Amino acid sequence: MWWFWLLGWLLTIVTVIGNGTVICLIIGIRRLHNTANWLVLALAFADLFVGLTFFPLLFAMKIDSLNDPDHENVDPFFLVSRTFLYFSATNLFVMIVDRYFAIVHPLRYLSIMSPKVIKIAITMAWILPVALFTLPRGLHVRNRYLLVFRVFVFQVVTAIVFVFVACRIFCILRKISERRSKIFAQLRFNHAPKYSPTVLRSSKESKAAAKMTMAIMFLFIICYVFENYKCVCFVFELCETTASLDIAIDLLFLINSASNPIVYAFLKRDVRAAFQSLLARRKVHVQNISTGREMTSSTPS
Repeated sequence: MWWFWLLGWLLTIVTVIGNGTVICLIIGIRRLHNTANWLVLALAFADLFVGLTFFPLLFAMKIDSLNDPDHENVDPFFLVSRTFLYFSATNLFVMIVDRYFAIVHPLRYLSIMSPKVIKIAITMAWILPVALFTLPRGLHVRNRYLLVFRVFVFQVVTAIVFVFVACRIFCILRKISERRSKIFAQLRFNHAPKYSPTVLRSSKESKAAAKMTMAIMFLFIICYVFENYKCVCFVFELCETTASLDIAIDLLFLINSASNPIVYAFLKRDVRAAFQSLLARRKVHVQNISTGREMTSSTPS
């Protein structure tokens, strides 16, 4: 099992560093202060907390069980870790809904997803997990109907909405490609010397936003499919889970939280530009330090 702990700590480090970098970039760079990035910021905070709590608490619980095999209390770990995992899921849900309206209904987007609506949605994304899971679990409320409702809201509804949004965005991507082909064909027919920069920029931005949304949804669905299976087995007592399944679920939780900032870095244009600028400044800083050391060593004493 050494590989599990090694891989878990590596994913934890990637999760903390990646999401911490995204948070610092969005907070520190003024041009990134927009509605879409506030949603990214909320999700990055949730994923950061997953990285800071999930595997460290699991590791601490394992050490405690080795010291006292007769007393293994999983309740604190389950309460804290699942709370932040639900925070991540609900904030991702809000961001996906926002991107859905931006891509599928761009003309109505500003009227539907106003700044006030965004603030309310982000607030609800942090309140719902506390109301439906943290408080009942912390107060030892054992209600089967509440459990079924929670699984339905956080697992079933999320999966259905993500599949629906993925299908709709896939159709939009096809329409964008077809429209772009028709425009380029018309430009070629009219002997245009070059393609319109506006058409190219608009098409690329739409496809980049759609690809980012699709990538994040795909990763979430893949990473949570085993957790959903386990929840269905537990709630409806249809099957039994195994230790191998639990290990896979733990690692997939971390993979999901670790992969989101990587997706932003490659597919979200403004965040990618901020990353590149940060790396360029870092490279220049290292070169200046290296140059300064060379000059110092070559100066006669």
